[in-house]
Order: sequence, then C-alpha cells, then structure tokens
Amino acid sequence: MEFEQTHLVIGNLQIRYYGIIVVAALLAGAYVASLLAARSGRDSDHIWGGLTWAIIPGIIGARLWFILFPPISLVAGCGIEGGVCQNTAWFLENFFDRQSGAIAIWTGGLGIFGGMIGAAFGVYLYLSRWHNRIIGFFTTILTPLLWLLQLLNWLADKLVSLFRGKDLPPFRYQRPASAFPDEGMRLSPWLDIAAVSIPLGQAIGRIANYVNQELYGSPTNLPWGIQIPRDARVAPYESLVEYPIDTLFHPIWAYEAIWSLIAFYVLWRIYHQYRDRLQSGDILLLYIAQYSFVRFLLEFLRVEIAVIGESGINSSQAITVVGFVVSVALLIYRHRSASAPGRDAQADTGVGRHPATGGDASH
Repeated sequence: MEFEQTHLVIGNLQIRYYGIIVVAALLAGAYVASLLAARSGRDSDHIWGGLTWAIIPGIIGARLWFILFPPISLVAGCGIEGGVCQNTAWFLENFFDRQSGAIAIWTGGLGIFGGMIGAAFGVYLYLSRWHNRIIGFFTTILTPLLWLLQLLNWLADKLVSLFRGKDLPPFRYQRPASAFPDEGMRLSPWLDIAAVSIPLGQAIGRIANYVNQELYGSPTNLPWGIQIPRDARVAPYESLVEYPIDTLFHPIWAYEAIWSLIAFYVLWRIYHQYRDRLQSGDILLLYIAQYSFVRFLLEFLRVEIAVIGESGINSSQAITVVGFVVSVALLIYRHRSASAPGRDAQADTGVGRHPATGGDASH
C-alpha cells in the first residue's frame, strides 16, 4: 500500500481521493435529505431511489458541459501553429480517446452546472409517470436473469428445508410488483428537500478540488492564500520567475465551501421554521438564487474559466445571471400579493399522498 498526493495505490489499483470525497459528499447530502423527508412525513427511501437515478445522467451532463465549454487553458492553443488545442470539436473528433477524449471522465473535467441539470433530469424521471414504464422495460429485458436468481434462491431454501424436515411449495416465477404510483409523484416538494441538502454535499465536494490542486484564484497577499505547484498552474502563472513557488493564490474552493455551509444552515432553518409560509418550490428557488449570486462573484477571481465560443463571455457567469434573475423573478411573482397562499394544501396535509410510498400521488 502506497500513499500519493492525489491517490492511494494498492498493488495495481489506484483509488483517487477525489472520487472518495465526491462519494462521501453524495452520501452526506442524501442522508440529510432522507432525514428531511422522514420528518416531513414522506418515504425517505425515495431519496436513495432518486439518487441512483440521478447519478448517471448527472455524470453525463457534467461531462457534456465540460466538452461544450472547455476551460480556456485547453483551447489556448487553437489556431496557433504548434499549439495544443482541445476545444469542443477536438473532444468530439477524439470521442473514444481513453487518455483525454470525451469519454475519459476518469482524467477529470466535469462541469457542475451540467451535472445539476443531468441529475435533475434523472430525478424527474424517477418521480414522473414514466417511472414504472422504465422499470417495466428493464425488468422485461432482465426477466431471464430475475427468473434465474429467484430459482437459485428457491433451490437454496429447498436445501435448507430438507435439513429441517420442511417442504416448500413448487417454484413459480412472480414478476416483482411496483409500489410506485402509476401517475408519479409531485416534483417540487422533493426538490425543496434536495435544495437544502445539496449545499452540504457541495461543501464537502469542494475539498476534492483542493486535493486535485484546482479551483484556485489569482495571486493574493492574504494570509489564507494557498500555494499551487507549478504543474497545476495555468498560464500566465506557470513562470516561477514571475510567480515563485511560494506565491499564494485565492482558495476559491474554500470560499465556495464556506458559503455552501452557511447556505446549508440558512436553508435548513428556513425549511423547518418557515416552510408553512412558503409555496412548494420556493426553497429550490432560494437555493438557485444564492448559489448563482456567489458563483458569479467568485468567477471574477478564478483563473481557470470557460467562455462561450469566441465571444469571451464567461459561461459560468452567463448561466448564473440567468439563474439569479429567473429565480428571483419567480419568487417575486409568486409572492407579489399579500393574499397569495402560503403553501398548497396538498403539500401541507398530505392529501393525495400515495399510501404505499408516503409521497404525493399528483403529478
């Protein structure tokens, strides 16, 4: 067993600390969400179910965002003779390059905005009326395997029963029944729960950026600045003459982690103390507004940014401006009148909640 700066080596196996931290962040966020769901009278199992449906679309979305908006350090050589160019076209042309192509997610390169969009799509599918159809489709494909597993389980029970002098009824394959409502479940209450727990996961996940020596800002004289090794720097900070090895940089990852912890605490309090005064979906809008605000400001300090095409517009700032304006506008619109209802009766009373799942049956 050998310890490296970014990974643990066990024989020929490399376990990256980045991946361990990201998994820990997902589990911590999901655990908090399951607590909130249980305290709200909902079936917390749906948190873990939604998480499993969100992982693959989230990874695909995060990688796709990175490919569409690659960092300026990767596209700096485009159009320059002898320069290294890894723009969107290059990623698509070298899609199956396992070293640095579009498929090589293990080499790094994931965009949080694409990940959020992809994960949200996965959660939508999980809670929608398509849930049982998708499960039914894959169950049909896997029916022979399910039949075999049930047969093996029956045979094992049969052997045990022989020693105990008992007998089992003949084996009959039964297709697993679904307890999920055919009409799906209402999305917004679950997204409110997710909006509270996501900042905790973000705070933990940003530690992974420190491990990878990424997500840092411009040089600073502040005492909490961090040193970045030369091989992790981007132009023009690679020069040890202009920027010696002891140069300090803004720890953008730490700024966002601290903000996320504060956001988690505030949204947690709002969910528990003021949820009855809010409409379903308001906490999600508050999450989007606060994250858009801080991310827009941090992008001014960040050195490794991504731009939209040749426009020079920071892609992260562009989407955060849209996110902030839309979320704040929706909040104002929903509460523009003092007579507007606080929360819909169904979310408060549980009317329409599916008896087998504890979730809302309306869609």
